[in-house]
Amino acid sequence: MSQDINNALESIFNSGDPALQDLAKRAYDLKVALEQKQISASEYKELVTDLYHEKNINEAVQDLQMKEYINTTMNALINLAS
Repeated sequence: MSQDINNALESIFNSGDPALQDLAKRAYDLKVALEQKQISASEYKELVTDLYHEKNINEAVQDLQMKEYINTTMNALINLAS
């Protein structure tokens, strides 16, 4: 599953949209921090959820298909800590 998430984040990063590139990088950094036990599972969930709900990210994405892809990816990231 982790490789699938990495691939999804890479796809989002490669979208060419600066807001999405920032989202993917920050999400990946949080994933690595969790894996390296630099943050707790509860901190991770809170930070990823906050990232997911950032207004500027949601408004920046005009493509409905990309929004759905981001939703799926972010939910998978949140579930990593479960």
